[in-house]
Amino acid sequence: MNNEKERLLQAFSEWITFVTDLAKFSERIWNQSVAAGKWSVREVVAHIWRWDDYFYEEAIAKAAEGMPLTVKHLDYDQFNENAKAYGKTTSIAELTHQAVQSRKRIIDTIGKLSNEQYDASYIDADGHPFQMSQYMNDFIWHDQHHIQPIKRLLHFRIEEMSLNGWPALQTVVYDGWLLRFADGYTKRSNSINPIYSHTLELDAKIRACEKRYEKEGIRTTFKITPFSQPASLDEELSSRGYALIDHTVVKTVHLSDVLSPSHADVWLESKPTEAWLDAITVFSGLTDKQRAITRKMLDQSPLDQCFALLHDNGIPVACGFAVMEDGYVGLYDIVTDPGNRSRGYGEQLILHLLQWGKGRGSKEGYLLVVKNNAPANRLYDKIGFVPQYEYWYRVSQKQQ
Repeated sequence: MNNEKERLLQAFSEWITFVTDLAKFSERIWNQSVAAGKWSVREVVAHIWRWDDYFYEEAIAKAAEGMPLTVKHLDYDQFNENAKAYGKTTSIAELTHQAVQSRKRIIDTIGKLSNEQYDASYIDADGHPFQMSQYMNDFIWHDQHHIQPIKRLLHFRIEEMSLNGWPALQTVVYDGWLLRFADGYTKRSNSINPIYSHTLELDAKIRACEKRYEKEGIRTTFKITPFSQPASLDEELSSRGYALIDHTVVKTVHLSDVLSPSHADVWLESKPTEAWLDAITVFSGLTDKQRAITRKMLDQSPLDQCFALLHDNGIPVACGFAVMEDGYVGLYDIVTDPGNRSRGYGEQLILHLLQWGKGRGSKEGYLLVVKNNAPANRLYDKIGFVPQYEYWYRVSQKQQ
């Protein structure tokens, strides 16, 4: 097999990996539109499957059998509407199976073509040239045209949930930007999250934000994500001398792939108890003020929460908490006693929190981890977490 053919077949198979993974998500996600006024996820999958079937039957199989191609120009709108209608009424399991099998048979058939068959220039039913390499290039682009909006949909919802999971004490909505305040404790709760619309003149808008944070005695900090509005914001902040810190990776795991915990001595509570707060204060080195802010932020959440405290022989050795929303369980403040690290306690704590979420109907887990925190990343990767997207903070260097 020549290198170009192998490369194209590999890229063409990425759809199989993507849709197989997508099958593990809840039906709510499959029924969701990829954007306002756009198709749902299940309609997209049906759309790609139907086109795969059409091209296999009218072009790929014909070429393999040495027969004239019957592929021709169709009424695309009607074809797509029929595919969408099918997608709405077919189960996720069946859609996934059909999409995977249809793509596999195209890849298998093209893979078995001789070099002469693969390189040949065919003529379709409308008299236009048809080449295998051009067909794959076109549909690899078509795959990504649909895959990227679905990924963005999933990632954006995680971003929203992460804001809900680790709340602020106050939030000011300003022209699509969320200005969060929590008496200066944690960047997540004291930063500008520019994830929605943006219409104001940028320079004036940034200066207005700086004044608000200066008034509170907090260094102005922006959280920069793939969803930041405008897209040029990171470059603009860099030009103003804002420092880049805490490059972070958002990771997810399918709960169906996660092991059960083996360490049984754990306390699970729905509110941050004094014992849990004592542990997080000691393990994280919080001040009295930071402890009080933590309690206030977490006490006011309307979401389902689980505060876990792992013990060994009655002594607290690890703590953290989880938040459930929309079929996801998010993990926060996973901390092990400094004197008891590298003994598997952090892993057991995480498994307990994920099991708690799974037992209440969650199908996915997520967490946020600083990119250069090698020990934490090794642990999360071992459990099965995989990277989804990254973000960082831009911090003003002006003295308060």
